[in-house]
Amino acid sequence: MIGIGFDRLDELDEGVFYVDSKRRILYWNKGAEKISGYLKSECVGRSCADDILRHADSCGNEYCKAGCPMQMTLKDGKPREIEAFMMHKDGYRLPCTVSIKPLYDSLGVIRGATESFYIK
Repeated sequence: MIGIGFDRLDELDEGVFYVDSKRRILYWNKGAEKISGYLKSECVGRSCADDILRHADSCGNEYCKAGCPMQMTLKDGKPREIEAFMMHKDGYRLPCTVSIKPLYDSLGVIRGATESFYIK
């Protein structure tokens, strides 16, 4: 699949997913399934902008619609951490901490990013 040991991430309790440079989800771990209610089969192949987690600030402003941290990291390569409220599949919001980190190829080009999240 991705070839960098992502299968080991299924052992984590926190949610972890990987996107390519176009924000298409290529990997979704079991922790992400448990926390979000979304199965891997429902997420892999879709864009993270497809209303899956819908991270929002404390006022309900969704990050994907204005100032997406994932998109910014893919563009500038800077890791980010935010406090957010994610939308569970069942329609309620959960407070979480979200960390986004870029992934580079052997030439130093950003090829994607990981996002990890856990409930506070």
